[in-house]
Amino acid sequence: MNELFIRESPIQEQNRTLDIRLKECGDDILRLDKVICASYGGSNNNICETTESQELAKIMLVDGCFLLEFLFKLDKYMEDENYYNNDSIFKAEDKVLLLSVLNDVTMLENQIPFIILKKIFRKVFPDGSERKDDHRVANLVRLAFGYPLTYSCGGAHILNLMHMSTVEQNKIYEGKKAKLELLYCATKLRASGVTIRAGELNIPPLYIKETTEVKWRNLIAWEQSKNWIRCKYTSYALFFNGLICCEHDIELLQKKGVIVNELNKSNEDLLILFQTIAKGAEQMDLSYSEICARLNVYDYMGMKVTKVLRKLPIRAWHQCRRISENFVNYGRNWYKVLIRDHIPTVWKFIGIVAAALLVVLTIVQTYYSSRSG
Repeated sequence: MNELFIRESPIQEQNRTLDIRLKECGDDILRLDKVICASYGGSNNNICETTESQELAKIMLVDGCFLLEFLFKLDKYMEDENYYNNDSIFKAEDKVLLLSVLNDVTMLENQIPFIILKKIFRKVFPDGSERKDDHRVANLVRLAFGYPLTYSCGGAHILNLMHMSTVEQNKIYEGKKAKLELLYCATKLRASGVTIRAGELNIPPLYIKETTEVKWRNLIAWEQSKNWIRCKYTSYALFFNGLICCEHDIELLQKKGVIVNELNKSNEDLLILFQTIAKGAEQMDLSYSEICARLNVYDYMGMKVTKVLRKLPIRAWHQCRRISENFVNYGRNWYKVLIRDHIPTVWKFIGIVAAALLVVLTIVQTYYSSRSG
């Protein structure tokens, strides 16, 4: 907190004790307790039911100060990774803690109302005004995360701002029930003559980074929590779910540059990601409906016997790989369950093997006894 409250503050403000300034800031936040509780509606509203107003204000103050200081440093870190090399979070040689904090910042349940961040920011950088259109905190977030600067105040919280910065908001929202719209996976589309490459058919390339999964899942959760915002991340996830039915499709999409696996995750892990990323989603928008409709009918337009015969080997090989992958995955999961639940120790494993051998020997003995008799 010390670093935050003396950061570029006027001299007259720096001379005041930190305790006084923190108390003033805490009192301002305490007056916002009803606004804070309203921000944590729904399933998270128990935070106000189980926490005293003063304790809640303290939590908001501490978390808000940490988050603002983190954003200030993240902005500098993006310019020079060695700028805060003595900081435990921003050590250039070890990014584990930094990535953990970045993932925590994007989680829906960890969001701090923007009004709290603005209140603390004004206390750190007092300008004598209480302007309603103060977008300084929002642009601090945009700078830290690499989004273009605008004159928008940032919405409800950081996750909301991330959504606003990446999804066009001025279009009329048309929603519908979430479902798989694409009937053919990437390999089948290629067999039908569809050219697959990054940017083709308005498919943005997907970069798999350390923070991709957490951010994507929480942006989908944010879309599903509101019925008035565009569900483009949900639609994007369902589009890839339809585009990928096995690891064979992932290999193809990586080769074509549609998926850029910067994290070097295994194809098995990526398959699980795409199969579960939109699980439980109830609403989506029309972002990829037109593309899916065109691709679904492409397989039947202008088909000739020679074209059908040409694509049969590709589809047959793809189907065989898909079945074999499912069989291997089933066997691997069965083995994990067997080891975890039924053979937790070496001695129990030896006992099971001995029992199995005993059963086999008994069967063999019975067989030879019957033959000799």
